[in-house]
Amino acid sequence: MVDARGVEIPYADRDGRELRTVSERYYPAPGQKFFLKGGVIDNPKYEYRGPETLPFDELIRRGYQLPFYADLSRMPESERKVIWGMMVGEEAKTKVPVYQNYTERGFDPDRHMLQSYGTGWQSASFLEQERQFFGAPGGLMHDWDLKTNIDEIYACGDQLYASDCAGAACATGYYAGRKAADYAEGVELCQCSQEDIRAEKERLYAPLSRDEKSGISWKELNKAISKAMQNYCGGVKCDSLLLEGLDLLKKYEEEAVPVLYAANPHELMRVHEVMDILTVARLVLQASLARKSSSEPLCFMRSDYPETDSPRDRKYIVIRQEDESVVIRQVPLDFFGDLEEEYEKRNRDYMEREAAGNGR
Repeated sequence: MVDARGVEIPYADRDGRELRTVSERYYPAPGQKFFLKGGVIDNPKYEYRGPETLPFDELIRRGYQLPFYADLSRMPESERKVIWGMMVGEEAKTKVPVYQNYTERGFDPDRHMLQSYGTGWQSASFLEQERQFFGAPGGLMHDWDLKTNIDEIYACGDQLYASDCAGAACATGYYAGRKAADYAEGVELCQCSQEDIRAEKERLYAPLSRDEKSGISWKELNKAISKAMQNYCGGVKCDSLLLEGLDLLKKYEEEAVPVLYAANPHELMRVHEVMDILTVARLVLQASLARKSSSEPLCFMRSDYPETDSPRDRKYIVIRQEDESVVIRQVPLDFFGDLEEEYEKRNRDYMEREAAGNGR
């Protein structure tokens, strides 16, 4: 990162020690076991805080000038190729709007810089009515094997609560795969219901056979859900707004979903994605109704429950559906017990195999 004059913005470790080389940014501070970086982990606790550019206020005090830029040309070639060629070029939805469009217009990461629209390495900030749905905000409830309440279904990665970015996905994916494989060894394949298969295929492919002129596209429903959530689940919430939002989403489910159409397999995928978005939006509204206080750490404000960070609500809110009804329960924050003790209790055989394989 550089400022408007091209002066490089310094990095520092958690103790404020400025780091002189790129490689230093990958190592823990003296006395630190490891650090957490990426995704929503911008300011973790001191124990886990990793290298970062100096705080914006300190940069301004020292005379650094806006706007800031990402100067990829100053990075090691391998780093530059990973960031621009692999991450921006292949990850999620950046390939066309960023990588392809910039490349077609002559952007060269060996020579050109990218403007940062935030105050640090982040490109921007979320507005009050905007939310991100990966990692920290919520996820699937699971046991110590990463198995969900649906037998034989395991979960990993960003769909878990407080799990974010590649490191967590790799670690939990390996763990869930190992546990699922162990489970599979003790069960037999059951007979599938051909009638269930036929009904599910009919449901999945139905949008391809609907009329475009009388139907609704996935884009229309996606926009409608987004607008509904901004209006009824924005920066300030209350029961009446949240209930209005649920009524509107129910109307979308009853009237819009049955007429969603798709012209091709790509649009069919989008149709099912937006139906999932509709389900997640309903979950968010139900969870917001269930929390009867405001919270600064959660960026959660209720006008009808202004009490902030009530000890009563220092719990996880867990939601499930039973026979078309919403069932809500609260779980203590420390429900999983002591991490090291509980892990070793359930993974002794694995730890012994690993130790034997490494000659220990």
